[in-house]
Amino acid sequence: MPKTVIRIGVALLLAIALIAGLLASNHAAGWRWLVNGGWHTTARLGALNDQEQRWAAIAWRYFENNAQPQTGLVNGSDKRPVVSLWQMGDTLIALTAARQLDLIDDEVFDRRLTLILGTLNRLPLTSANVPNLLYSTTSVAMVGYANTPQVIGWSAKDMARLMMALRIVASFHPQYSEYLERVILRWDFCRVVDDKGQLYAGQMRNQKLTPQAEGRLGDSEYSAAGFGLWGFANDQSLRPPAQHVIIDGLALDIDARDPRTTWTPAAITTTPYVLSGMEYAWTLPGADRDITNLQRQRASNVYRVQEMRWQQKNILTARSDFNISAPPWHVNDTIFANGYAWNTLADDGKWVPRLAQVSTRAVFGLWALWQTPFTDALMAMAQRQNDPQRGWFEGRVEATGDYNRAITLSTNAMVLEALLFKANMGALLRDSELSAQSYFRRQLEDPFTAPQRCFPLNKTALSGNLN
Repeated sequence: MPKTVIRIGVALLLAIALIAGLLASNHAAGWRWLVNGGWHTTARLGALNDQEQRWAAIAWRYFENNAQPQTGLVNGSDKRPVVSLWQMGDTLIALTAARQLDLIDDEVFDRRLTLILGTLNRLPLTSANVPNLLYSTTSVAMVGYANTPQVIGWSAKDMARLMMALRIVASFHPQYSEYLERVILRWDFCRVVDDKGQLYAGQMRNQKLTPQAEGRLGDSEYSAAGFGLWGFANDQSLRPPAQHVIIDGLALDIDARDPRTTWTPAAITTTPYVLSGMEYAWTLPGADRDITNLQRQRASNVYRVQEMRWQQKNILTARSDFNISAPPWHVNDTIFANGYAWNTLADDGKWVPRLAQVSTRAVFGLWALWQTPFTDALMAMAQRQNDPQRGWFEGRVEATGDYNRAITLSTNAMVLEALLFKANMGALLRDSELSAQSYFRRQLEDPFTAPQRCFPLNKTALSGNLN
């Protein structure tokens, strides 16, 4: 027998043995990650080591310190009792991670989830029957940015984050599915998403909630995925108009709509791409193969351009939005925005380059999805950006090396989500289809009894509802 044939046969036997070993030794999740397309990354997969378990415990300490006993809601930033709908989604993911990583037991998980579910199913809604942007974590009242009673609008982006988080909890703990699905059945989607899949935010203008198109490339596709999980049309939001920008010879995609006419900045940041990778392996619900491949390429470029900056200029780079403990309070730290690479902007558009930082949440997302010398270097620097008694800091200031000691829910949730991704051997949501037997679908089966609020199976024309 020719030696070439023998070598091929041996290689096949070894491959079969490896696959069998993976499946037989409780590594089936890792194999599913491979077949779902994660093979092209060098994701960190496997049980947490002692150090990583300590990182998770530090992140969970934030939630222990900031949970409100009467509502189950968690403060959006340390000791400040205000929370957004996005952060409510973060809380559910963090709670799921805490249970899966054995930071809490079943009894504690049930007690905390039950309290949150009760609150979400009684959450006050705006006049449009959608959640407000912000809530008090103590009273659950709708509030404004000063934590005073106020309706300030809604965000489809924030709604999508909570919609996705509800599905993550159900995927790990299906016994709670009915109560998780009831949360969504209270909302009215007629002014939030149209029959082409365009998403809308609502802003309070002249004492009236006014819808406007929401979502720019990156955020748009991530939000579309959250709606697609529940069967809503999302095609238009999965395909935002794009154009190329060149950074250090690398072409990256950015939203093609002009921020001077839309009043919405077009930016490239890390967060939506690492979240899509950890949750869906970039196979977004409702997306065809072309969109999936495009998302993976865009995520890869977001990683590569930050790695190249480190390789060429020795600047550790991990860009995301973040909070600080003084004005302007919230900063959009970007890879590209408003015509410039590595642009750092306040919410009012003011250029604040000395606030640029290595974001803790971006570090953990990149570290989980790409096991490389670059992410090793990021983590070697970032691993002490925390207070063990309070949680992880927002980051380290690029210009000075100082810590940004602000501590927020979203950053600590990202730490837990990244570590859960690793321990889970890949994407957190591997099945995007709602069961035909789910409570949600059963409620929509009968057109005569189903809620008439533009749900996927009874959606009506929306042209008259968006004015």
